Amino acid sequence: MRLRTAQTLTEVLHNIIHFNGDFGRDGRVAPRLALFRHWYYVPLLDLFGPEKFIGHVEHCDEQAKPLSVDDYLAHADLLDNLDPQPTLREWFRPVTDEEAFRLRLELAYVLGKQGREPNDLIYMYILKESL
Repeated sequence: MRLRTAQTLTEVLHNIIHFNGDFGRDGRVAPRLALFRHWYYVPLLDLFGPEKFIGHVEHCDEQAKPLSVDDYLAHADLLDNLDPQPTLREWFRPVTDEEAFRLRLELAYVLGKQGREPNDLIYMYILKESL
């Protein structure tokens, strides 16, 4: 298995959907939710995803696929060294102050379902409208 940063918006959107599906409900991940500092929001999907997960894919047989929970947990240290921010910033922008207040409340609600709260030092980004 090879890990790499996501290279297309399609990969990122697929990861956000995957994170909010099986990955987001896996109890082994819940303790880490409060550790994520960079969160990305896609209004059309009404979904959040943490940078450390949505910005990385498993690359095998010339195809990219979202990380499984087992792969994520096994390679968390390696993922710290792969910085997806430059690529993600092509499609996402920092939220405005008005957006930040509402989205932080929404994220707190989402994480609260897992018994967690957002990190006090989070940064939030939203999909650019021109896409």
